[in-house]
Amino acid sequence: MPRPAARRADARHNRELILEAADAAFRRDGVRASLAEIARTCGIAIGTLYKHFSTREALLEALIHDQVAGLREHAERRTGSDTPYEALIEWLQEFGRCASAYQGLAESILSAAVTDGSDMHAAVQCMRTAAGSLLTEAQRSGAIRLDVTPAEVFALACGAGTASRYTTTDPDRLLRLVVDGLAPR
Repeated sequence: MPRPAARRADARHNRELILEAADAAFRRDGVRASLAEIARTCGIAIGTLYKHFSTREALLEALIHDQVAGLREHAERRTGSDTPYEALIEWLQEFGRCASAYQGLAESILSAAVTDGSDMHAAVQCMRTAAGSLLTEAQRSGAIRLDVTPAEVFALACGAGTASRYTTTDPDRLLRLVVDGLAPR
């Protein structure tokens, strides 16, 4: 019988294999890639994959956890900026790059934002709240319409991220066009 430390090392190794294979599969096939194929790629049973990640969303959350945390921290650092409009645009562009990493990721993020209890909900909500502070500051500066909500901006940013996968247009340009449409009239 293996010692407990050996099993933990094996479990850590399996987890890393799963994350690497899932990242490759999601980049190639989108977030709906076959989990069974990911397990086969790793040389493990599907049950082992589910032992580590009970749902597809839990696997996706593990893959994007660092980016979501980084986006939240970025928004927190930029809060109080002397250029709130540019701070908001910079954050939205970074978010757009993250949200377009995998086909279907933007939709998964949007869904997690409104689905209490989803595996990604808490992380997405923290990130969205921090970004909401940037929006509020841009609104107070007069650069963004006052009737725009954080949920609307978040949805538009996800839409621009998704659209960028289907066009040769620069994703940052798409996002800037969206944000320009939020300016007061």
